[in-house]
Amino acid sequence: MRFGDMLRQARNTKGLSQEELGAGTYPPHFVSLLERGQRQPTIEMVQHFATVLGMEAQTLSWWVEPPSSEDQPALATAMSAANYARDMQDAALAASEAEYAASLAYDQRNAPAWWDMSLLQAQSLITVRRPEEAETVLQRMDRSSLLVATPELRSVVLGRLSTIARSTGRLLEALDLAERSMDSASSLSEQSPTRLQAAFILIAALSVKGHLDAAWEVAMTLDISEEVPAVPSLLVARGAWAIGNVAFRRGEVEIGREQHALAARLLSPRADLEAWAEFHRASAMFTLQAGIADATVRDSLDKADAGARILQNPRYCLEVMIARAGLALLSKDSDTAWALLTEVNGRRDLLDFESTLDLEILLGNCLVAQGSTAQGALHLAAAARLCGEAGADEKARELTERVEELSA
Repeated sequence: MRFGDMLRQARNTKGLSQEELGAGTYPPHFVSLLERGQRQPTIEMVQHFATVLGMEAQTLSWWVEPPSSEDQPALATAMSAANYARDMQDAALAASEAEYAASLAYDQRNAPAWWDMSLLQAQSLITVRRPEEAETVLQRMDRSSLLVATPELRSVVLGRLSTIARSTGRLLEALDLAERSMDSASSLSEQSPTRLQAAFILIAALSVKGHLDAAWEVAMTLDISEEVPAVPSLLVARGAWAIGNVAFRRGEVEIGREQHALAARLLSPRADLEAWAEFHRASAMFTLQAGIADATVRDSLDKADAGARILQNPRYCLEVMIARAGLALLSKDSDTAWALLTEVNGRRDLLDFESTLDLEILLGNCLVAQGSTAQGALHLAAAARLCGEAGADEKARELTERVEELSA
């Protein structure tokens, strides 16, 4: 009996649906493909299903049909399915399909395909908020002996690892990885997309860590503008986005707004819906933190909200709600702000480090605005602890001083 038949039988015996068997890791459609014999499981899949079914992993391994090391059509089909899922914005399915395709590529010792599918798997896992799994995939790539990584590949892997470390509040590690990513790309041309992406990641790592002057120095070395034909417009947009973020953090609001306006002009939902939605949410948040609540902010929030609904990404929706709470608070509507923040706080486990920090600060500011100074100070103290534990020492000191002022 094939693996798929055995898996279906075991699932039915346990009274589980395909969704329950996937348990948020593998979508029902992919479980269906496995049960119909159209996919074979990887080692990680076997471990996952064994845990859910309460069985020994070795038992499930016995059901797996040995892969053919020469089945090139199967690999091509698997890669096509993974790329199709990505193009259809189904990140959960893309992660599963890419994992399967990467497994086939590894068995066939097809290094380029393995690298390509492993990167797609990692990026898809990041999108669906499974950073620990993405980190495992990327670390496996970094240690792989299947192919000595080119400077481009090594830079990309290190950059993705830096992004994960930053999102989980490991800012010292994020900075180290970003610097290593930049070093790996240093031999590439200044307009190389890989080198530019490494620079953007380094700017973000320095900026969140609080090294704003160093971030600005890196930003000023970049040779990107709409007049540089060698740089694609999407990269110009990402560069303007990164530079604008640093400018806002440095208090240079007009430069920040100019750079974000350039990014807004060049980004489009058709080219990259996820980046478009995330940019507009971030741009609105930076502008609000600068004390500005105008039509541009409201337009950005409407676009971010539309993108979040289309992507059906719960984290994006919560992040937009945080930004809308910031707008309400700046507009002196603390009741609306509190309602939004309370809803987000109930699902804060979905947030990354920076959004959790924004949530704590806004909760504190909202309570202070409502006259609950002591309670507000507690949230601001929690934000200070988050910064201190992450390594954002300057921001931690700033928040601690605010708490001391409120407690005086």
